[in-house]
Amino acid sequence: MTVPIARRNLMHEKGRLALSVAGIAAALALILLLLGFRSGIYATLTAFVDNLGADLIVAQSGVQGMFASDSAVPRDLHDEAVAAAGAREAGHIVVADIIFTAGETKTPVLLVGYEPDTPFGAPWNLGAGRAVTADDEILLDTWLAQRADIAVGDRIEVLGRTFQVVGLTRETTSWMSPYIFVSLEAATTALHLNNVVSYHLLRLPAMADPDQAIATIEATLSGVDALTPEEVAAADRRVLATVMDTPLNVMIVIGAVIGVAVIGLTAYTAIVDGRREYGVLKAVGASGRHLTWLVLRETAYRALFGFLLGVGLANLFAALIMAVWPQFTIVIHPGTVVRAGALALLMTAVAAWLPVRRLHGIDPALVFKE
Repeated sequence: MTVPIARRNLMHEKGRLALSVAGIAAALALILLLLGFRSGIYATLTAFVDNLGADLIVAQSGVQGMFASDSAVPRDLHDEAVAAAGAREAGHIVVADIIFTAGETKTPVLLVGYEPDTPFGAPWNLGAGRAVTADDEILLDTWLAQRADIAVGDRIEVLGRTFQVVGLTRETTSWMSPYIFVSLEAATTALHLNNVVSYHLLRLPAMADPDQAIATIEATLSGVDALTPEEVAAADRRVLATVMDTPLNVMIVIGAVIGVAVIGLTAYTAIVDGRREYGVLKAVGASGRHLTWLVLRETAYRALFGFLLGVGLANLFAALIMAVWPQFTIVIHPGTVVRAGALALLMTAVAAWLPVRRLHGIDPALVFKE
């Protein structure tokens, strides 16, 4: 009997139900988008490191993060690094912050010089065109190309050298700047690097011990540190945290507070407005426990509808934002959705309990006089 009554109460005024569900959905969508924006910032920051294809990264001593500080190591350490680690494959990359200028567009970018004939450092998501095969070719981030009105096949100037755009990459815009990719030889020449690279990249045999390889490298080679990609990514995230975590967390907390207020007010108002119906139920013999359970069931239905709509809106708006502004990445993890659902359920349950005392104190005779 409880379920039909709860459903009928909800459907009695469909307009009020729609407004309450929309309010809950909007609040949850806001929270999910803020959390997704934060996850996206961290994901794009470490995307390059996560897709390097290396088991170990050999950097200048004292350098921990790839974007936290500059690294310069002798290129001729290659054979010694390979021998010390027992690596089965090795490569090099150059990473440098430069200013990209094209027409009226002027923006900082991360120039990546990689060896096209190795599996290290190449762009992991090619959206258009092809990969670099020559020293006068370049790959641009899709958002950067759109902003500068550059297409595949155009010729551009970078660091005083002319390159032909042969492809556009995706997922290559971090919170700091987009990436551009050229061959290692082109990067070292344009940056005037003499026998210097930023990092040596090593791929170990399947059964090798990374810790042992790191110890051997650091004991054998002077002036370098050996790090795993996970350690480098963690260092970059720590740098980001010192700059971005506080404002992002404040925004998330504010969004959560707004969401809680909307959810609580929506649920409370819907329940209080229905006090006449609850008074009628009490007049015909409904117990306080029955009324409480009925309120909780109605609130749970409202929360469920709002949650489902909110998740749908969050994913829709995330897709629209990334389509219109590809420099932003919004990642809504399943775990985030689960936590948002738990939050919605908790807050609507709290909001449902608030008017319960008032419902228990309703005098059915006074209700019928209203």
